[in-house]
Amino acid sequence: MKKVWVKLAFVLMAVGTLAILLSTVLSLKEMDYHFAMYLGEVRNQHNQEISKTAVHAFEESGAWNEKVYGKLEAVSAVLGLRLALYDDRKQLLGSWGQGTLQSSLEDSIPLDLNGRRIGYLSVAHQDQNGYKSLEDHFQMAHTNAMQWTVFALILLVILISILLARTLVRPIVQMSGAAQKVAKGNLHVRVTPPRSQDEISSLVDNFNNLVHSLEHQEELRKRLTSDVAHELRTPLNTLLAQVEAMIDGVWETSPAHLESMRGEVLRLSRLVRDLDQVIQVESGVQRMNREAGNLSEIVQEVLDAMSAAFTRDDIQLRGKLAKEAWVMGDQQRLAQVVTNLLSNAGKHTQAGGWIEVTVIQTGDCVTLQVADNGSGIPKDDIPFVFERFYRGDRSRVRESGGSGLGLTVVKGIVEAHNGKVALESEEGIGTRVLVTLPSIPSPIR
Repeated sequence: MKKVWVKLAFVLMAVGTLAILLSTVLSLKEMDYHFAMYLGEVRNQHNQEISKTAVHAFEESGAWNEKVYGKLEAVSAVLGLRLALYDDRKQLLGSWGQGTLQSSLEDSIPLDLNGRRIGYLSVAHQDQNGYKSLEDHFQMAHTNAMQWTVFALILLVILISILLARTLVRPIVQMSGAAQKVAKGNLHVRVTPPRSQDEISSLVDNFNNLVHSLEHQEELRKRLTSDVAHELRTPLNTLLAQVEAMIDGVWETSPAHLESMRGEVLRLSRLVRDLDQVIQVESGVQRMNREAGNLSEIVQEVLDAMSAAFTRDDIQLRGKLAKEAWVMGDQQRLAQVVTNLLSNAGKHTQAGGWIEVTVIQTGDCVTLQVADNGSGIPKDDIPFVFERFYRGDRSRVRESGGSGLGLTVVKGIVEAHNGKVALESEEGIGTRVLVTLPSIPSPIR
């Protein structure tokens, strides 16, 4: 099986070589064309100079004579040309040079002196003359130079294609090896992204982010298993101890003892129910009924239902609700969000304190705010309050901290409604939770 970089190198080589050969052929043709034009121009200049020499010799002698013929013969010998001289009646006066005269009289150069036609001169450039040899030598040298240049360029293209192909494919090869390691369970592997900011660099970054996400999910899975084991261990041990005590006769089977056992069972049941809800919310399988609802009315119903409990605990419950704050979502789940936030605030607010719930609509958003003047949350704990089984109380006492799943459920439900949840708190002063949901126009006209 051919490697990808080999295939890519062959493609680059083929494209580069074809481009070089095409440009070379075009260059040679262009060179031949312009060189032919140059030769024609040189020959025309020679013809003009020879004709001027013949006219000047005629002018000095006053007629066509041996002196003129001698000069033309000398020119023919030096330049290697075949010359033929005709008088004004186109009668041949003489010819000089070797070979046959290829030019006809019609191609001859008219010779004029002071406006009078004195004769005609025919010039034939022989293929064997010295100029022709120089021309052939120049063309051969140019062709050889082009051949060596093409050879050098093709070698350069081959080297560059191999280096470029290996450089481009290297991150992909590294990702392939890293993927094999990930498949074997090594989630700490990472691929060094290339320096160039291109699609391959983006692919490497996405691969690293994917592995990082898998690593994070694996850590969450392990921590969830550990947290669930920890949360279940205490009530189960308590139940086991109570049952064994009854079996051994240490505890009487009294209503008080049975009620204590019932409380532990209920706590286990609530924990399992909350945990199941968290899993459903986070996995996105929890069914949400999408219908228009006034968030202010939903909040008011929860406030009415919970006001008696807060009055009993001597906690003032205040509400500042906009008249209309319409959102699209599951009203029962949104009521659960409000209930969890109020319950969480009540657990951390002392008697004589207050909790204030506010609903406002700003632009295309509806904001639910639950604020209290309770004990607050330490600054170091704020980033973790929405994680499973978090409790601000380090001793993990359930009476003060609940199951540690309430805010996790809140976050999952809010995000399922395309909303956002944020928390601000200062230890000893209080806590404020902000829930932002997309608003919709009022369905009531």
